[in-house]
Amino acid sequence: MGVTPSTPLDKIAQNFGYRSADRYRKRCSFLFEGLKLDGARVLDIGCGKGSFAVWAGLHGASHVLGIEPEHDGSTEGTLAHFQKTIDDLNLGNVIDARASFLEGLKPSDGPFDVVVLFNVINHLDEEAVVSLHVSEQAVASYREILHQLRGLIADGGCVIVADCGRRNFWNDIGLRNPLVPSIEWSKHQQPEVWTSVFQDSGFMLRDLRWSSIYPLGILSRNWPIHYLTLSHFTLRFDAI
Repeated sequence: MGVTPSTPLDKIAQNFGYRSADRYRKRCSFLFEGLKLDGARVLDIGCGKGSFAVWAGLHGASHVLGIEPEHDGSTEGTLAHFQKTIDDLNLGNVIDARASFLEGLKPSDGPFDVVVLFNVINHLDEEAVVSLHVSEQAVASYREILHQLRGLIADGGCVIVADCGRRNFWNDIGLRNPLVPSIEWSKHQQPEVWTSVFQDSGFMLRDLRWSSIYPLGILSRNWPIHYLTLSHFTLRFDAI
């Protein structure tokens, strides 16, 4: 069963930087679509201010761990913001905010039923990701990371990987994308590259979906639209 917070969802959404509760609801509903959160143990890696962790906590998760290595390049105060949100919503008995890298976790921290890697997968090894599509050494580095991740997940658990792909119209013609001008496309990989690495590391592909662009919804969930705009995909893998 979910928790009904006394704080209006609009205020919660704005706290995370969403323009409206509808945007927050649709983003999270798309991400977790078809997954059972009630009673689940959830790990949010690179959780930032904790928007997905809080959503899981509000929708019945029995335990949520959000980790953010704040001392290594993320915005100062992010974890404190997350903790304040947890306290304000009285979710302290469900959600744990921790300053940590993935490698700082132990099998005893799990097992988790759902793991979220939202715009994080390429940061797990920023040197290797650049050549992941052509270098066996880079692949081996990510396999090692994913084998550790697999050790934290219950059999049949699900990993959600959302990120930008490498291919984008604007980058292909040598121009900066006006929608996401700060993206360094060479530090990302196409979904088929990630699928191959995950399948070699104890996971099976559940689905690949091109992420919803608000307010277009289902109309935006296709490769041509994303090639011209965000190139943002959502992969989900089952632990086997």
